[in-house]
Amino acid sequence: MTSTFEFKLPDLGEGVHEGRILRLHVPEGGDITEDAPLMEVETDKAAVEIPSPQSGRITKWHVAEKELVFVGNVMVEIELGEGKDAPVNTDKQHSPDGHTRAASPSVRRLARELRVDLSIVVGSGPRGRLTRADIQAAADKNATPKAQVVPAPPIAPQAMPLAVPTTPVQGAPVRADIEGVESTDAYGAIVRSDLSQARKSIARVMSESWTTIPHVTDCNDADITQLEQLRKDFADPSAPDRRITTLAFVIRAVCRALMKHPVLNASVDWDTQQVIYHQYVNIGIGIETPRGLVAPVIQNAHVMGVGDIADQLAAITHNARAGAFTIEDTRGGTYTISNAGAMGRTRYSTPIITPGQVACLAVGRTRKMPWVVDDAVVPRLILPLSHSMDHRLVDGGREIPFIEHVIDDLEHPMRFAI
Repeated sequence: MTSTFEFKLPDLGEGVHEGRILRLHVPEGGDITEDAPLMEVETDKAAVEIPSPQSGRITKWHVAEKELVFVGNVMVEIELGEGKDAPVNTDKQHSPDGHTRAASPSVRRLARELRVDLSIVVGSGPRGRLTRADIQAAADKNATPKAQVVPAPPIAPQAMPLAVPTTPVQGAPVRADIEGVESTDAYGAIVRSDLSQARKSIARVMSESWTTIPHVTDCNDADITQLEQLRKDFADPSAPDRRITTLAFVIRAVCRALMKHPVLNASVDWDTQQVIYHQYVNIGIGIETPRGLVAPVIQNAHVMGVGDIADQLAAITHNARAGAFTIEDTRGGTYTISNAGAMGRTRYSTPIITPGQVACLAVGRTRKMPWVVDDAVVPRLILPLSHSMDHRLVDGGREIPFIEHVIDDLEHPMRFAI
């Protein structure tokens, strides 16, 4: 005897009611095991891999890739097996002692990406559940010295014409790599492409921020010549392959300044007319990904040294670009830093404040510049900083001492030793 199970789109997280199907992992007629990846859905901030709640055979998909779906919609019908007809759950891994290795779908996906055998990993989570940290530690242990951290697969470069004629050929596309529906307007060929869930979310948040928060941006420079020398000389025998970036020092400097100037780490409850001073510092890091800008959060960054921050930064950057993160990884931030300089030659900009926070720092691209030191013009390595504040709560008298604290730390790197 067999029965059919209708699987509905589950709750995808607080405030998330819809998503767009990115891919269906199993075709109609294919077998699926409980907890194995069933489908991937793009929500506001992340691509969520949804596991199958049952083992059985896919008899009918009610959705298609790129379709917009809502929580509660029927996604698929699964014919449940019984006895010998039920597929064996091969997605759950067993250790040498025969016990099941519990792990979430995102953790198993990370293990596949890093080529980690779950059967030999000891879980540190509740009841031995495997965590991302367990997988990363196992990958680091098994990696060769030059490839300890496995990067996300590079995105294949898109083909571009070597030259664009001054007079376009009638009907020839300017770009052939844009997905969408081909059409025409009064001037020629066009392609209509749906906004992704991530881009719609970014647009909504940016509009809310810009129209409700009075932004004031303070632009400054930091002479990081000494800091760069310290960074290059950094060596930790316990972590010889650890890569320390300038951004790790910036995060540490920001954390130190926020502890001295807590109003920049606060939020406002406008309903109760109260300021909420957070007793922790959670730093959101703006990272450009193929699906748009996301800001995964480094939790409790104020208790970390530069080395620990660098490790966390490497992990969240890899996970963000590989899509191996959850919506929860982007929540809880009290302050945001955008590493704009990593994307190109950006120097100064106007970073948009995340609603619920009161400030945001954009870090520009460093470059050597003529600088006056002791009345002499010398070449120095200069880091541009653009700092936006919510002028409803933060005025210049509060913001200037904060950014001066950040700059002083960056220009006197021995302070990071205390």
